[in-house]
This record gives sequence, C-alpha cells and structure tokens, in this order.
Amino acid sequence: MRVLYITLALLFNIILCIIEIPKMIQEKLFKELCVFCVLVFLGTLLAILKSIDANIPNPSDWIAWVYSPVADVFKSMLK
Repeated sequence: MRVLYITLALLFNIILCIIEIPKMIQEKLFKELCVFCVLVFLGTLLAILKSIDANIPNPSDWIAWVYSPVADVFKSMLK
C-alpha cells in the first residue's frame, strides 16, 4: 500500500509540473518557478515521508520552543 501512495504522490506532482512549468517559462516567471519547484519538492518529500510513517516533527513545537523564554518572562511579570 505504501508503494501505491508514493506512486500516486509522484504521479500527481509530475502532472502538476507538466502543466505549470511550461506556463511559467513562457511568461518568464523565473522567481515564481524557483519557489514553485522548492514547494513542490518539499510537498513531495513530506508526502513520501508520511506514506512510509516517518516521524515528522510538528512546526508548532519549534515555534513554542522559540517563544517559551518570552512566555516565561510574561508569566513572571503577571504574577
């Protein structure tokens, strides 16, 4: 079943690229093309990792870790 999910993710992204990339090249949207390629690559990578049940960290945990010292300061000020 994992192979099917990986194949479907790759197939979807290949079709998406076949449709979108020529339009961007024709309209000379090279910055948008770079961003598109990076986002499609990251999306494909995450879809494949999710399909093989890899442990993917939650971005909100990183945000909470970064802002936890600020939250501690505010908690101590409000007591």
